Amino acid sequence: MLKRKNLLALAMAGLLILEANTMVLAKNNDVVYKEAISLGANLTAAQKLQMLNDFGVTQKDVNDGKVSVIEITNEDIREQLGMDKSKPIPKDSVSISSSCVQVEPKGTGISVKTNHLTEVTGDMLSNALITCGITDAKVEANAPYDVTGTAALAGILKGFESSTGKELPLENREVARNEINTTKNLANSVGADKASAIVSEAKKEVVKEKPENKEAIQQIVNETVNNYNVTLKPQEEQQLVNLMEQVRKLNLNYKDIKESLNKLSNNMKDQLIKAGVTIKESGFFEKIWKEIKGFIHWLDLKFNGEEYEDGSDTADTADVTPVDTGEVENQSMSYSSENNKENSTLPLKNSK
Repeated sequence: MLKRKNLLALAMAGLLILEANTMVLAKNNDVVYKEAISLGANLTAAQKLQMLNDFGVTQKDVNDGKVSVIEITNEDIREQLGMDKSKPIPKDSVSISSSCVQVEPKGTGISVKTNHLTEVTGDMLSNALITCGITDAKVEANAPYDVTGTAALAGILKGFESSTGKELPLENREVARNEINTTKNLANSVGADKASAIVSEAKKEVVKEKPENKEAIQQIVNETVNNYNVTLKPQEEQQLVNLMEQVRKLNLNYKDIKESLNKLSNNMKDQLIKAGVTIKESGFFEKIWKEIKGFIHWLDLKFNGEEYEDGSDTADTADVTPVDTGEVENQSMSYSSENNKENSTLPLKNSK
């Protein structure tokens, strides 16, 4: 009996330690999590201090356990983003990108600020985080000098896991990696802001409407691209369709991510409109609705022999709701090592 009590005491102590590592306090059933800092493993000691300072964190905060600090290695990057671990890591590959993650109360939305990232933007990262199921967080991604930013996602995801104690699904992380690659590729043709908005809008429609086949996904992509008045190359369009097919297979719950998706999408639209970009209102599902009404009208004519005037057919009274391009951009998302720029680009696992 005494032995069982001792085991129970040890188990409770372990639980308290786990909670202390992730949670600061609970108030009104809202858990407040610690900030999580991820630091590139190849940063010098001085650069790590610089990153902490940029994030507004002191060494005392770290020593007092007010924040959680983890290092991100090239191996972490590979594992976090489900990359091919059979290939050797280039000797000159380094992990530089760092991040600060603060999990926010439900309904807050996603906010990502970046500094010294030359290819990956805050909107790209925000999109990818929502794909991973992260809906409410304040994030900063930074480096001591200019880097591509392709490794930033891995550190952010690992920081979220460290803060919450919850592991994110690998398949979502893999799609998020591809989402950033696809958006970066589209950005070469239409600009980063439009590319992020197009991906976000198409994803929202796919998650919301759950198209049953690739043809329906193609329609959504075509409509979205048309709304932003851009023309994609065939291979770019196909890459976007492939990405949306991957998103569809994740079976994301629209209700869970609706608020964050809409906030992000609307914010990107507002920024584009302020910049003078004309965006058409989506008419894709209105067209489907008209087709459904037309079909119902045809059935009435066929079986009842009655023709209804436009706008007065029985359908109007019913409440009817219509219902990868390969390995991370030629491995550039894995490792790009020009002049000490970060090469790693995506994995995750507990690093010590």
